[in-house]
Amino acid sequence: MGIDSMTTTDMRPPANAAKRSAHRLRPLWSAYGLIVVLAALAGGCNETIKHDENLAGRHAIEFAQAVLVNKNFAKGYELLADGGKRHIPAEKFIESMKRLHPRGFPTRVTAKEYEPMPGENAMWIYLVGQNSEDQFQYRVTMEATGNGDYKVLNIDNGQVGKFFHAGGGKQSFANPISTQP
Repeated sequence: MGIDSMTTTDMRPPANAAKRSAHRLRPLWSAYGLIVVLAALAGGCNETIKHDENLAGRHAIEFAQAVLVNKNFAKGYELLADGGKRHIPAEKFIESMKRLHPRGFPTRVTAKEYEPMPGENAMWIYLVGQNSEDQFQYRVTMEATGNGDYKVLNIDNGQVGKFFHAGGGKQSFANPISTQP
């Protein structure tokens, strides 16, 4: 069969060629779509959240006054954010606070430093407590609420997550905030 014997219909690409071509491009378009979605998400993670460290510090000290100084665990539990209450029942909260203080509780607690959690609606408040014999270190995670307030999400001795935390964002309070004796 020579060129002279070919008809114009033989020169056209097969009818399903367009479908095959589109099928070959589908993974490419999926990859582009994935890149666009990831870029959008990454851009959202970089947004800066403005925190009120003084308000968060005052609420951390209010919690410390109730739980650590006055040992009023019921009031302290009420001051927890809903997320904190969801993860620990009241009985476990009381048990944890007592276990954190085998040699006694502080008589005074001061909020000396704070650190915003990058990309999060929360910040850490670093507390120092003391009594006549011991000094205590605490890290309180304060969660920003929808109405511009802060609630305690978690309290620990600052050692939890220490090795996974990059650090470097701690700042001192201009005026440290303390509990009342």
